[in-house]
Amino acid sequence: MKAIFLVDLLGTFAFSITGIIGGIRHRLDIIGAFFLAFVTAMGGGMIRDMLLGVPSHTFNDPWHIGTVLLGVIFTYLFIDKVQEKYEFFICLDALGLSVFTVIGIETAISLDVHFLGAILAGMLTAVGGGVIRDTLIGDIPLIFHKEVYATASLLGGAVFYCLHQFNVVPLPWNIFLSSSLIFVVRLWGYKNNVHMPRFYR
Repeated sequence: MKAIFLVDLLGTFAFSITGIIGGIRHRLDIIGAFFLAFVTAMGGGMIRDMLLGVPSHTFNDPWHIGTVLLGVIFTYLFIDKVQEKYEFFICLDALGLSVFTVIGIETAISLDVHFLGAILAGMLTAVGGGVIRDTLIGDIPLIFHKEVYATASLLGGAVFYCLHQFNVVPLPWNIFLSSSLIFVVRLWGYKNNVHMPRFYR
């Protein structure tokens, strides 16, 4: 449980930075930028908890809100370096995608959700905040058009579920292996400009 909690905070920190970067790029004021960071970091988990019918820890756990605030402060202190390379944003987004996927699936497994439901819960946890972020600032969410995104989450999520259910490796190793797979696949898709098939009329 400690490993899951630390990974959760890591994903929260990473996604809060992607949210604040979006706010800065669109010239939001400091309150608007903080709100964008908050919904990016916490939105996916809130959606997951509502769909699974469980109480959300968002507003009764100071660690996560504090982590979002830390991400905001960090970004403002180092904004010049953060904005120099778009790849930094992609890496942070991939990090959030990977760790929040396993967080979402582990939560679903603890509630005895079946395989497909758990995989979808993991994906919603990982992409939900980013969808809210991009929608609020008027961008097309990454999940709908950018490289291999949701597919990476689904692939790594399936691996995490199987390793967990068959108790192949200890939980900390499962978290590391599965999230690393998602991270690598996401960056591979970005580097090689790989896209999922699209519908054409």
